[in-house]
Amino acid sequence: MSPLSPTDPPRSKSQAPFHIVGDKTTSPLVLDVSRSGTSYPPDFQPTAPFPALHRKIAPYVERVVLPSTAEGATVLRAQFPPSFVDPNRPIDDIDPELLDGQWPTPTNPLAGSLRSGSGLVHSLGTDYTPLYDRKLPVAEVQQRISRYYTPYHSTLSALLAERRHVFGRAFQLSCHSMSSIGPRDGVKRPQICLGDLNGESAAPEYGETVAKVFRDRGYEVSLNKPFPGNELLRRHASPATGIHSLQVELRRDLYLDERTWHLHEGLAPLQDCFTAIAAALRPPA
Repeated sequence: MSPLSPTDPPRSKSQAPFHIVGDKTTSPLVLDVSRSGTSYPPDFQPTAPFPALHRKIAPYVERVVLPSTAEGATVLRAQFPPSFVDPNRPIDDIDPELLDGQWPTPTNPLAGSLRSGSGLVHSLGTDYTPLYDRKLPVAEVQQRISRYYTPYHSTLSALLAERRHVFGRAFQLSCHSMSSIGPRDGVKRPQICLGDLNGESAAPEYGETVAKVFRDRGYEVSLNKPFPGNELLRRHASPATGIHSLQVELRRDLYLDERTWHLHEGLAPLQDCFTAIAAALRPPA
């Protein structure tokens, strides 16, 4: 199926919420790819046209970063799409208007999530098409959290803790992609955006190492603009105890045609960057 197929979404044959590649603890680097999943769970029944929800993924990011495993890195990839449940959103970022019933704990929907319909459970497509013609039962949303969201975060936490135990420190690189033009301001975005929660999620040396790899290969790199990071960094970063977390946003036109989503010749140079990042962070033999 092509990325923009108008037919029904591909349904998961397995209930596994994520996939791990390179889990051998030979490097302190863990790359998490939380928003590129293309296996749609059987109980995910949106009424919007498939492209409206599929366009919400970060396409092919796993293809970009997987070569890093050749240098010992570990890649954790969510199999499910972020429109189903979004690991990069706080667990209380829930729009109560989406629910059929009372959520058992206080909700705290973020203003940006309400505006874009992209909270913990997305309510709008990329073109602001409503994803559902109904409200979602509370039990249904709770099941998404317990079966997909929580296991993803628990596994990421365990991977980082294991590497910290072995190497004395661990590096998380949360990998995403962004459109080349900001949808609200119409401004061209930088080629690479690194986020460290404005200096809170990682030692400066980690960000400098990653930025140098990209800059040495001719890429434009910004820090925290337009994206400083979100829940995946807030939840897992702990620089004081040896877990350093960065978010990387790749401008999509670097590796694909944004209209067709066909990969192009820019993919290989970006893959080389991630291999080089893993090599730079790998301890000497």
